[in-house]
Amino acid sequence: MNRIKRFFDKKMVRVSALLIVVVIFITLTARKIYNYAAAPDKEKDCNFTFPTNPDQTKSTTIFIKIPEQTIPFVQKGGFINDASCLNKTAVHGIVDVAKIEDIQNALQFAQKNNLQVTSAGQRHSMGGQSFVQGGLVLDMRNFNQMKVDKERKILTVQSGATWKEVQKFLDAQGLAVKAMQSINIFTIGGTLSVNAHGIAHDPGIVTPTVKSMRVMLPNGEIKTASLEENPELFRLVLGGYGLFGVILDADLEVVDNEIYTLKTDYLLPQDFPQYYRDHIENNDEVGLFYGRLSVSPSSYLREMAVHMYTKTANQDALPPLKSEGNSTLERFVINFSKTGSFGRWLRWVLEKHIEPSIHSCISRNQAMSREEDCIVTRNQEMYDSMEYLKNRLPDTDILQEYFIPQDKMPEFVENLGKIVQTNGANLLNVTVRIVHQDNITALPYAKQDMFAFVLYFNQELNDHDSKILEQTTSDLIDAATSLKGTFYLPYQLYYSKKQLQKAYPEIESFFVAKRKIDPLELFTNKFYEKYGKNLSGRHL
Repeated sequence: MNRIKRFFDKKMVRVSALLIVVVIFITLTARKIYNYAAAPDKEKDCNFTFPTNPDQTKSTTIFIKIPEQTIPFVQKGGFINDASCLNKTAVHGIVDVAKIEDIQNALQFAQKNNLQVTSAGQRHSMGGQSFVQGGLVLDMRNFNQMKVDKERKILTVQSGATWKEVQKFLDAQGLAVKAMQSINIFTIGGTLSVNAHGIAHDPGIVTPTVKSMRVMLPNGEIKTASLEENPELFRLVLGGYGLFGVILDADLEVVDNEIYTLKTDYLLPQDFPQYYRDHIENNDEVGLFYGRLSVSPSSYLREMAVHMYTKTANQDALPPLKSEGNSTLERFVINFSKTGSFGRWLRWVLEKHIEPSIHSCISRNQAMSREEDCIVTRNQEMYDSMEYLKNRLPDTDILQEYFIPQDKMPEFVENLGKIVQTNGANLLNVTVRIVHQDNITALPYAKQDMFAFVLYFNQELNDHDSKILEQTTSDLIDAATSLKGTFYLPYQLYYSKKQLQKAYPEIESFFVAKRKIDPLELFTNKFYEKYGKNLSGRHL
């Protein structure tokens, strides 16, 4: 009897232990699912820098000679970071800019106290382009007034306004942005400072839509810059990373809001150049376009989705702009895809077979079009804050962009696959866009009509993953430039001066012009400190 009792006691212990393990497993799984899907409830802990630089995170002490009563500080001392989460930097302070006088006073204060100045919007440039150690940061986000001339279709907007604010304002007028970044959280000033591009393939780059700007120079003087008035300043400020002055406002060309039919085709990446020539190039009916390469292990960089938005015959029914829906499912899918091959396979399957049926299309009655089509407005399709990218995970997501001559696309895609797999980088997404030849700016990344490859990587906040991405960046830059391509400058400063010169042979004259306009180097940032400071005029 005792033997039977001991047997059942042992069995109950095993069952209890198994139940405990099951409960723990379910709890941990549920917690992981929740962390993948839930929106963050606080700012991400970015207490990490790469490359390691103890001085960068050391508090800055500066003896102030001139009182600061006129400066609306939102933060004195402390630290700042950017969207990369890798650039924690001590600064003198952050100024809340709401009016022109705030900028003028801040510049005077900085000069009299030997401080250097940067302008910052949403801080999504990922290499410290919007701040510098010990610097004075102008937070432009409350400098955001705007008005529109509907007859001329010209929007006048202060540089701190976000594209989201602009879209809401224009939608009520039946108008839409002509060119912007693919996410609407960025500021106008930030977009102009990096000469950004998006899914509006015509014109692609935002520069051709800029009719004029007002810029405050280091001495506080305000100049209007356009192709006709102060054209050299215009060329330098667009894509000038804030090194020549503070963009106050800009006159931007806008267009009518339109209704599009969304069509998606799937093809081999090597077939896309011909597809583009046949269906998109010189086709005025195509309003928006972007492509996406598969990173699923079953079709890794061997399948491409092409999303094309074509004008509908009836443009009369324009529904108002809707707020974005719940992003829980999208957040879970993108975060799960970070975990490995199965996650990336699942994401591609869902995007290919499920997403089309749940895309945010307007109704048939509103569109007065065919029931089987997905009908969208220009404003609605460009109205994307990508809330699903915000997460609770102890990691960071890193952007990179490469611009490749159209006929060299197959070679670049092949090199991309080899480099990423060799280095073990965690590549989550590859988007393809169109950028046309840039004959305006001083640092053109589009030397001819090119395809832009927008890469989205994930990494943990540690040296190991950072070194992987550093090597991957360097390898991809070499791959791009070997094909007469270029790379985008608003990201990690992992490239060498030699790589910079090869992609941008204009860089020397660019820095010479910076020293001419700003001889005291009042305006600076980490990009300039690394590549352009103390330029001799003959070499970097």
